[in-house]
Amino acid sequence: MKRLWIAAALLLALALGCSNGQEAEAPVSPAPTETPAPTETPEPTEEAVAIETPAPTEAPTLPPVPTPPPTPTPAPPLSGIRIGIDPGHQLEPDYETEPIAPDSEEQAVRCAAGTRGVVSDVYEYEVNLRVAQKLKTLLEAQGATVFLTRNRNEMRISNAERADYFRTKQVDLAVELHCNGSDDPEARGAFMIVPSVNRTESYSENVQAATEILSHYCAATGLSTRRHNGITFRSDRTIFNWSAQPIVCIEMGYLSNETEDLLLTNDKFQDKMSFGICEGIVAYFNGGTTPEGGTP
Repeated sequence: MKRLWIAAALLLALALGCSNGQEAEAPVSPAPTETPAPTETPEPTEEAVAIETPAPTEAPTLPPVPTPPPTPTPAPPLSGIRIGIDPGHQLEPDYETEPIAPDSEEQAVRCAAGTRGVVSDVYEYEVNLRVAQKLKTLLEAQGATVFLTRNRNEMRISNAERADYFRTKQVDLAVELHCNGSDDPEARGAFMIVPSVNRTESYSENVQAATEILSHYCAATGLSTRRHNGITFRSDRTIFNWSAQPIVCIEMGYLSNETEDLLLTNDKFQDKMSFGICEGIVAYFNGGTTPEGGTP
């Protein structure tokens, strides 16, 4: 009986809950996640077709580029040439005598005194040595081997001994350096002295060398040419008569002329003097050139 009562109560409670007008909500299940459809791979078009890279080809083998031979350095213009330079006179003149020529009974002073600057009071032997030393440097720069008969003013050497020195050195050309003096104070200019034709076996070489040296010397210094064409011939000079080599003498100007004295004794002007003589020697050994009047 009691069990029936309990069952009736449960039925009543259930009925009352339903009559409240609200239905019990059923639990909501989450919506199933849609799996995306697989993306279809597009069919390759003509433009999208990959271009196959051709297999690399071997580069052609080129012949080796030949290495050009080195350009040879030209030899200096006086390479192999032997030049003798005689700075005329010396500190102490030697008034003893010697034969003026081989096998000659005629005698000449071994080494006379030179002239002297009328304004500067500088001796000729000093000027001659200064120019000789400058000339030696220039000639050696051109490849020449140079021999000086004296390298100081105190030396004592005769004219015949100077010629013999050139012979022992087998020079290709000997050049004497002198300055001139005159009783005429207006006398000026440079000139060359060359052995007379009957005093040398090198007459034509002497004349050619003298011509080149004088033209370049005057062009470099601006000094005028003295005595006709600037060349005079002598048969009475001991050094000429004893010389076995081509030899010339340049009279570089007049120390007895005030203007030329101040030039010949000037160090900078001596640079021009030596430069002009060097240019003339180079021209002589290289077939001759036209002087351009340049300066060192």
